[in-house]
Amino acid sequence: MKKIILALDVFGLKESKNLIEQAKDFVDIFKVGPILFLKCGREIIDFINSINKKVFLDLKFHDIPATVRRSVESARDLGVYSLTVHSCGGSEMLTAAVSVKDRPKIWAVTVLTSAVSSKEEVLERALLAKSCGADGVIASPLESAAIKNKCGADFEAITPGIRLKETKDDQKRTATPQEALKNGADFLVIGRPVLESPNPAQTLKEISDSLEQK
Repeated sequence: MKKIILALDVFGLKESKNLIEQAKDFVDIFKVGPILFLKCGREIIDFINSINKKVFLDLKFHDIPATVRRSVESARDLGVYSLTVHSCGGSEMLTAAVSVKDRPKIWAVTVLTSAVSSKEEVLERALLAKSCGADGVIASPLESAAIKNKCGADFEAITPGIRLKETKDDQKRTATPQEALKNGADFLVIGRPVLESPNPAQTLKEISDSLEQK
C-alpha cells in the first residue's frame, strides 16, 4: 500500500473528487475530516470506495465509552478503512472502541502536531493505545522512531505535520516526507503542501518518487 495519505481538507464534493482524480495514481488512502464530512459525508465515502480506494475517517472520537463504541459501529457500516479516537479519552473508551466486531483500524491520536509536547507524553499515550488494542497512533514524525522502538514494528505510526520545506503555520512538530519515512512512519498524512500546490498531481509524483528512492 502506498505511504501517502492525502488529506481532503476541502469544502465540497466537486473539489474533493477533482483532487482524488489527480491523486489516485499516488495515493491509496484518502483522509476525510470534519470539514468535508459535514458537507458530504456518506457521498464522498461511497465515491472513494467505488474507485477501490480507502477512507481514513479522521473525526477524532472522544466521548463516553458507549458513544464511542457506537460511533465506531457507524463508521464500520460506512465502509471506512480506518478512523481516529483521542487517546486522552482513557483506557475504558479506547477498549470500547476496539471491541467492535469487524471494525475499521483504530488509530489513536496522541498529541496534535499543532501543540508543543514532550516525547515522553507522546510515548505514554502510544503505549496506552497499544495496551488497549489499537492498531496504531497518530503522532508527529519526530516521535515515530521512539514509538516503533517502544511499541513494536507492527504498531502503526501515522504522521501528519509533513512539510516540503520550512514554513510558518500552525504546525509545531514537522518533518519532510523523507525524514518521516526514515524515522519509521508507516503512513504520511499530507494536506497543505499538495492542496496549495498549483499542480497537485506533480507535487504528489515528486513526493512519491522521493520516497521510493529511500
